[in-house]
Amino acid sequence: MFLSARVMPISPSLHSGAILPKSLMPPNIYRANLLLRASNHRCQKNGFATKSFNQNDDDDDTDDHDPLPPPLPLHPRHRVHLLFGANTDVGKSIVSSGLLGAASLAAKRDSDDFSEMKLNYIKPLQCGGSDESFVYSHNHDNSGNVFDNGNKRDDISIKGHTLFTWQTPASPHLASRLENRPVSDDEVLSSLRKCWNEITIAADEEEEGKKTSTTIIETAGGVLSPSSSSPLNHHANRSSSLSESRSSPSNSIPNWKWSTQADLYSSLQLPVVFVGDPKLGGISVTLASLEALWSRGYRVDAVVFIEAAKSKSENDGQADISFGKGNAEALREYVAMHSLRSGKELIDEDSIVCLPELPPMPIPLKEWYERNERSFLALHDLLWKRWNNRSFRHSLIS
Repeated sequence: MFLSARVMPISPSLHSGAILPKSLMPPNIYRANLLLRASNHRCQKNGFATKSFNQNDDDDDTDDHDPLPPPLPLHPRHRVHLLFGANTDVGKSIVSSGLLGAASLAAKRDSDDFSEMKLNYIKPLQCGGSDESFVYSHNHDNSGNVFDNGNKRDDISIKGHTLFTWQTPASPHLASRLENRPVSDDEVLSSLRKCWNEITIAADEEEEGKKTSTTIIETAGGVLSPSSSSPLNHHANRSSSLSESRSSPSNSIPNWKWSTQADLYSSLQLPVVFVGDPKLGGISVTLASLEALWSRGYRVDAVVFIEAAKSKSENDGQADISFGKGNAEALREYVAMHSLRSGKELIDEDSIVCLPELPPMPIPLKEWYERNERSFLALHDLLWKRWNNRSFRHSLIS
């Protein structure tokens, strides 16, 4: 289901610099303040000086006025993972589809424990095309039934949720400007929280809360790729209103600001499945992306590489080198060395896997998924094991 992006009016308090009490501040602006203050708090812990967008220049301490935004409420029977990638086109949707397919297979395997499995795919920001359609088509037949080695599973379905869409196949920060449809960080997170609450409530209402759900939230682009831009995301130009921004040319909007993907979702405190870069030079990109996640407090439960296809120039006069497999091994060596030096394990070496190369286009992926069924099932079991080893927050937030 697609939800169109809505534009909310900006509060005059954002331009005046005054700090309004919660009772006088519009809810969306109040939540935006909380999110930015949380971001400021994390930056200050890392040694960066920051200031909230409605903080006066002579007011050096406003963190005591409001609490930090709460993390996403979690439950032992409802597993959810954020899926990040080292870059665009590393196979995030392919891994998302494989993990949801594995959850379907595991539900059948563990039928004595779970009568039904609720599967959900969430794409908060979509620019051009539809990753939701890709995931759905690779797990359902033409009648909408989930495939399980050619057998229909009427008791299991994958439900897709695309929250904000733009037609332009570009980065969200650019697509939102070109189409003059701003979406703020607060709108994205509020919509995501609402979607998650609906998923867990729906599962708990059936069979007295005995249902289990698996949810994958797939981010856009790479770890530090831009999210959607909006005047509500920054205080750089307090004198410009949202209406003024929308009437300005898209290439001259100085006050439309954006956050990185990693910063946007950090307040949710969700575990991560990370898709690494399997190409030559991908070790640096992968490590830089992982360091960006770790420095923001993310816990990475698994890293997946999909072996890269070799170009003609790579095949000519060179040995047969599997860069994806090599990048995975290099990452294992890196985390092992880090563990020896610091005494802290970044990620279990067994949680780093490399899947075989994809077939060339336009060959369908059905056989590729079937050949790698065991790998995805093993990854699914690993993620549930990690999930069951964590503590949970049970309260739901509207």
